[in-house]
Amino acid sequence: MLVVVIAVLALLVVVMTIAVVDRRRHENALLVLRTEHERVLAAHHDLAHIATHDAMTGLLNRGGFMTRLEQTLEAAASTPPHPIAVLFMDIDRFKSINDSLGHGAGDQLLQVMGRRITAVLPDGCTAGRLGGDEFVVVMDDATNIDRVVAIAERLARSIGEPLELAGRLVRVSASVGIAIGPEIDDTPSSIVGFANAALHRAKDSGRDRIEVFTPAVRADMQRRASEERALRRSIDAGDVVPFFQPEFDATTGRLVGAEVLARWLKKDGTIANAAEMLTMAEDASTLERLTSVVMQQTRPVIRRLESLGLPAGFRFRVNLPHRCTPRAWRDGQVQSYFTGIDPSLLTLDIYETAVMADLAGAAGVLTEMRRLGSRVCLEDAGRGGGSLSMIRTLPLDEIRVDRLHVDALTSHPNDRAVVRAMVTLARDLGLAVSADGVESGAQADALLALGCTTHQGHLYARPMTASALEDLLLRHAANHTPDGSMA
Repeated sequence: MLVVVIAVLALLVVVMTIAVVDRRRHENALLVLRTEHERVLAAHHDLAHIATHDAMTGLLNRGGFMTRLEQTLEAAASTPPHPIAVLFMDIDRFKSINDSLGHGAGDQLLQVMGRRITAVLPDGCTAGRLGGDEFVVVMDDATNIDRVVAIAERLARSIGEPLELAGRLVRVSASVGIAIGPEIDDTPSSIVGFANAALHRAKDSGRDRIEVFTPAVRADMQRRASEERALRRSIDAGDVVPFFQPEFDATTGRLVGAEVLARWLKKDGTIANAAEMLTMAEDASTLERLTSVVMQQTRPVIRRLESLGLPAGFRFRVNLPHRCTPRAWRDGQVQSYFTGIDPSLLTLDIYETAVMADLAGAAGVLTEMRRLGSRVCLEDAGRGGGSLSMIRTLPLDEIRVDRLHVDALTSHPNDRAVVRAMVTLARDLGLAVSADGVESGAQADALLALGCTTHQGHLYARPMTASALEDLLLRHAANHTPDGSMA
């Protein structure tokens, strides 16, 4: 009996020992699971922070800021609704700091700016960095516009405090644009865009300024956006058509060419202002598309006029887009404008701004077009800062006196001196020279006295339709011999 009791007790001890070990093993397993869960949560939090924050400054990145702004807009629309503000700022002339002190100094500056912005922001404000030197702030409550402007001024002062970069004491400034919202249909992207528009107004006004996006500016932007959409539709619908402005030898009256111009025929029967249309097309990044569509319509006109007979040496002057993407010079886009046209009938007008992005690519394309018979003209000679460099680098046949100098030719001695120097330079380099925008007899006489004989402008003829140009060519042929002299 005693033996049985001892055996039972021993068995109980073994069972209890096993239970204790199992419990400890279970507790250890739970501890491991809990630790692993906490590690996963921490890693998830770190990844979420990395995904929404800028690594350089620690501020919200573009995605994180836009999410925060969307949440702020939703809260602003709740009861009671209230306005919010977005402040968009960047460092004036930041690129010059990168260029002069190096990108390391530029990165250091951005880090300092991030800390300064965070330090001066009151509660209810969240800052972000969209990229480069572009910083943004959203304010939860913008009921008091004076408070919003005061915070912007505080930010600008803080950013403007001197700091040491690459061993040098540097002082920078910031421009700030402010947008107040939301209005009907406002989105996070639109409000940031409005603040950015105000920022550009601040820069255009001299930098180191604060500008508020007003209702009047908002209405102007909305009108312009509507017009840009209308222009895109009109380009695709063929409502932007070629007109032609004749060009003459002012010494003989001989018709020597015609410039292809784009004109927007609106649905109400009016013709849009050409300068405003081109500016709008450039802002909407549709200049290359516009040029392509207009040249498609121009090709059959040129072929027809060629079949009827053109004056000796007559050429069609074609303006390449004011701004060409580097790809346009590399993928055959520029050459495609002239498919089906005899190159010897063309003068290609180029702008400094069109070739600066890819000077080597542009020079290659223009050299090939010249080999095929086209002439190349530097259109805005005397206006841009790189004219002399362009004349030295590009394969040119002609330079064109900019109409700004023609306008002031008879009233400003400096402009007359510039034109005289351009004519002399062209003569020394073996280049032809022509003038655009000749509006008066006095201007024409002054140009002739300086040695510029090829003129274009309202004094001689206004832009006209293809049929009107055909009539002019027929009249010219009837009154002139094949060499261009009067019959």
